[in-house]
Amino acid sequence: MAHWAVKKQVAAPTGPERVGGAGWTAVWLTGAVALSAEGALALVVYFLAGLRDEHYFAFGISAYVGYLLAAVVTVVMLGLTGLIGSAAAVLPVVQLSRWSARRTGRAETMRWYLAACGAFAAAAAVCAGVPTALLGGGWTVLPLVLVAAFLGLVPAVLCARAVTVLRGTGARFGLTGVVFVCGLTLSAVVLVGGLAAYGTGLIQEYQPPRLTAAKLVGTWADEQGGTLTLRADGTAVAHDLEVHTAKAAYGGEAPEQCSGSGSWARDASPSGTPQLDLSVSGCLEGVGWQFGGTEEQPSLYYWIGDPDSLDRYTLHHR
Repeated sequence: MAHWAVKKQVAAPTGPERVGGAGWTAVWLTGAVALSAEGALALVVYFLAGLRDEHYFAFGISAYVGYLLAAVVTVVMLGLTGLIGSAAAVLPVVQLSRWSARRTGRAETMRWYLAACGAFAAAAAVCAGVPTALLGGGWTVLPLVLVAAFLGLVPAVLCARAVTVLRGTGARFGLTGVVFVCGLTLSAVVLVGGLAAYGTGLIQEYQPPRLTAAKLVGTWADEQGGTLTLRADGTAVAHDLEVHTAKAAYGGEAPEQCSGSGSWARDASPSGTPQLDLSVSGCLEGVGWQFGGTEEQPSLYYWIGDPDSLDRYTLHHR
């Protein structure tokens, strides 16, 4: 019986299409979008975390216009930072990974990309940390930069890596759009979720301290040496307190000084929140002092000019 030997031909695995021209543009844009999304997410987390600390929001048309302009500027800056960061960090890391893999004759795996990210982050940490430490800034900068650079690079580099293994220019730019939508969605979800957590009381937002009349008694001081002493019998003594009149606030003039004796009482503001009513020698008539700071480190303040400016004159309890 004749036996026929048939040689099985195995097709060699095809590697990813060589990236060039528009492909590298897609890699660059994908890295930029990923970095911008990371920056947006970091800003959202920073904003949400800041709601636990002392903060004040301005209201009114001018304030809302200011918020809108700040949002537009932030978006533009995130985009520019992403484009520059992708060109300065993401593309070099992708190129470093490809070049080092070929030089060593190994496959360009995800671990290889992570190693390239680590090498780039280490170089950035040394370049930033060593000069800072030599100038007296401390050596803690080096590990902080190392961790921040590595964690910031990895998502963007892995997204860029995904572009290099896709075939076709359309698919590559399509992935750029997917990264953009996913980053925007993630930031929106975190923002809405954080606001919902504050709204439901799951996370406690900052609340001014509840200062009783007994807690108000004592000496309060500003940063220029001015003091206000509140006594238990309702009398008050002021020494070099600053009086910011409307003319001084908007005209840039130096504030007036107020020294003398008078009276004080804990009362409610027109909005219903507690405040300190103080009258000292006629120079602080009609000024409602709000409560700020924390229960452990309370403060008294009044707004200088329009509250929308968020400019305050503050006293801290000694």
